[in-house]
Amino acid sequence: MTGNGYMGYRGTLEEYSKNELGACIIAGLYNKVGDKWREPVNAPNGFFIKVYCDGEELSVLVREPEEHSQRLDIRNGAHSRKTVFNTSSGKKITLSSERFLSMDEIHLMCMKYEIKCDSDCSLTIESGIDGDVWDINGPHLEDFQYIRNGGCLVIKALTHELGIPVAVVELFDGMIGSFDIMDSEKKYIRKINMEAQAGETYSFYKYVSVYTGNDPVADVADAAAKSCSTAAFEGYGSLLDKSSAVWDRYWSNSDIVIEGDDEAQFALRYSIYQLLIISPTHSSSLSIPARGLSGQVYKGAIFWDTEMFMLPFFIYTNPAFARNLLMYRYHTLDGARRKAKEYGFKGAFYAWESQETGDDACTHFNISDVFTGRPMRTYFRDKQIHISADIAYAIWQYVSVTGDESLLVDGGAEVIMECARFFYSYAYYKPDKDRFELLDVTGPDEYHERVNNNAYTNKMVKHTLDIAFKDP
Repeated sequence: MTGNGYMGYRGTLEEYSKNELGACIIAGLYNKVGDKWREPVNAPNGFFIKVYCDGEELSVLVREPEEHSQRLDIRNGAHSRKTVFNTSSGKKITLSSERFLSMDEIHLMCMKYEIKCDSDCSLTIESGIDGDVWDINGPHLEDFQYIRNGGCLVIKALTHELGIPVAVVELFDGMIGSFDIMDSEKKYIRKINMEAQAGETYSFYKYVSVYTGNDPVADVADAAAKSCSTAAFEGYGSLLDKSSAVWDRYWSNSDIVIEGDDEAQFALRYSIYQLLIISPTHSSSLSIPARGLSGQVYKGAIFWDTEMFMLPFFIYTNPAFARNLLMYRYHTLDGARRKAKEYGFKGAFYAWESQETGDDACTHFNISDVFTGRPMRTYFRDKQIHISADIAYAIWQYVSVTGDESLLVDGGAEVIMECARFFYSYAYYKPDKDRFELLDVTGPDEYHERVNNNAYTNKMVKHTLDIAFKDP
């Protein structure tokens, strides 16, 4: 997988369609269709390419390749593939690609695509945008528009629920031969016909830009088209160098060296890479979903895992990124207040599954009985009160480590106090024991629902109250 915090692109091949579960997930953009779960929006696929040699499709989906390899360079976030095909007439065709999501210009995706033939042949290249994408609970986009903007192909659509515009623009550079434009079935494709000579390597470049109505631009299609045109003028190599320079800065802050264990070293660096590609460096209104930007599982929701398991990495390596993640909880404080009020409490009861507003996306029936198939009531949403304590803990951890008390002034203190108010209203005072208790809760062990005085929950709530009433 590749990503840059604004979007994530799964490690699928260029010829893949929705049947192979390709996805370009946009951070913070959600949609709901009917009574299905709300989930992140999968943008139209601007990296789509299919190649034909003398009319025969060159794809791993229809033909066994002679050779195939894929590579992910976690140093600079570049994904590459090399595939060698033999046609029915004995011709050997090599397809190679390299692509990356820019860390320097977060709306931009870039690809270098090369074709080499060992014999003269006729090539057909289909390159453009595939808007017929995979969704779990979609389709999320409608009212498709197909627009030509100079040399750019533009697909513009609206989300079903809120009508938020989404624009994907593709510019194909290096075209040889004649071409036609096709727009049908949510696809906007450039069909290129060319005569290839034996031994020649033909190089093409794709520049893809994604903008949505959540971005501060007047027109998403114009902004994306301008981004692609600027990218093509600058060139693939320069753009890769700029993105790699950002990666160099990140690695200089984040890398950890393990001596004597290469396997552990790689595993650690791969984990760091995954954290870096999903961190929303561009916004303080976003956080990291449970599955990052890899897809729509878990509704793209933010869980307490972000604060407890991911945040420490950012606190010690990139405090500005950590601050963004915590400011998300301030921006969604009203959603936590609404949830507390819904259950009859004061303060802030943070969501088990949080999306862009902070309102809980978790439903009351999440699983089915394995024997009867009957939906079963669960209490993830109702009883995991420790989430508010986890967030208060994370805010205080950030302030304690970094010394940046401005977070408290900018909303962190309000979050802590509202979490404390919630726990004070939730706690049950037992006069015979002269103590407060937390009854009917679910701790981190979700297999033991609705227990009294869960050790983790009690400890974290006490910590929240301690910091809420801490002397300056």
